[in-house]
Amino acid sequence: MATKTKKEEVISNKPETMSWYAVRTQNNKEKSVLEKLNSEVKFTNMQSKLGRTIIPTEKVLSVKNGKKILKEKIIYPGYIFIETDSKGEIINILKNINGAAGFVRTRSGEVVSMKESEVKNILVEQEVTDTKDFSNIYAMNEEVEIVDGAFSTFKGTISKLDDVKERVQVQVSIFGRATNVDLTFSQIKKV
Repeated sequence: MATKTKKEEVISNKPETMSWYAVRTQNNKEKSVLEKLNSEVKFTNMQSKLGRTIIPTEKVLSVKNGKKILKEKIIYPGYIFIETDSKGEIINILKNINGAAGFVRTRSGEVVSMKESEVKNILVEQEVTDTKDFSNIYAMNEEVEIVDGAFSTFKGTISKLDDVKERVQVQVSIFGRATNVDLTFSQIKKV
């Protein structure tokens, strides 16, 4: 009977490479499902079986009543993404979580891991969203300077705002008279 050396023990205890899977949830229950999954994994002492877990979101800035509001919007409603090497055990945990519908399956009912390119796209998209700059978003009645066009160097206040088309109307004083000028976001800067 041969005994294992230390090197063999380390190699045999090395966990398999984890794969990414998509888990279906009810809409607007993504966060609660993920929280329950993480707490159940911790409760059953299976932390080594579950890797990274994400709900890809994007930051959305809207202007309501002249005030800027920053919200997080889920990019893939009804899905969470998890990294695991024990899908069977995770399936059993998900069965007992309210709002979880289980792993995404093929037409034949087989649970397959996500493609590496899909995972990279999701992770890159999340990284871009996390670093998104909202400093050039404008609000109603905000004072701005026109930096391009016939009225460059004029200062005025935003009187109309269209975030979708990235267009504004700036009210400037020309010969003592208030005049609205239609501009794009790129033609103005904050004062």
